[in-house]
Amino acid sequence: MEHGLLSDTVAQSRGLLTNEVGNREIKERRRKRAVPIPPGGVVADYVPFYFAPRSPMMYSIYRGNVPEYVDGITPLVHLVTTVERLLELGCAVLTTDRNAVLGYAKFHQGLDALDVSIDWPLMRARMWKDTIDEPDRMERRMAECLVHGVVPWEAFTEIHVRTAEHRSEVEELLGPGVTANLVRVTPDWYF
Repeated sequence: MEHGLLSDTVAQSRGLLTNEVGNREIKERRRKRAVPIPPGGVVADYVPFYFAPRSPMMYSIYRGNVPEYVDGITPLVHLVTTVERLLELGCAVLTTDRNAVLGYAKFHQGLDALDVSIDWPLMRARMWKDTIDEPDRMERRMAECLVHGVVPWEAFTEIHVRTAEHRSEVEELLGPGVTANLVRVTPDWYF
C-alpha cells in the first residue's frame, strides 16, 4: 500500500520484490519485449492487469507450473480497478489485444481502443482454452492493461479473495482505515 503496485522493473530496482509469483522465464521475455508506442520501454516496465479473473497465469500457478512459487492460489488476491480510474489518476495506460510479450501483440492507447482490441465475450467466458476454430483463445484471454511504472494504491476499488478466512487476513493487513466492503470473497474467480 505504501509503494503502490510496482512494475517488475521498479520493484527489482528498489529491492522490493520479496516473493516471486511469476514464471522467471516469462518475466525474462517481458524484460526484452519492446513496447512500440509511448511511453515506450519494455513490457517489464509496466504493471500488468488482465481484463478477467481465472486467467491463464492463475491456472498455471494452480497446476503447479510456476516453480518459483509453491504456495498455491488461495493467498493470491485480485486487485481491481478500471482503465477510467487509472487515467483519472494520471497513469500512463496501454492495452494489448493478447499477451503483451508476443511479437505480434497490438498495443493501443486510449479508451476507444478497448472495444477494438479486447474480446469482451471471451473475457466473460468461463472456459477459454484454444479450439480448432479459435487457436488463439488463450493468448487473447491474456490481453493486458499495462500501466507504466507504478499504480497508486488509491486506484484500487476492490480486492477479491478466495475464502472468508483469507478475507479476514487481508482486512487485518490493510488495517482499520480500509473502506468497508473493499475485500470481497469470490471463489468462482479462482480454480
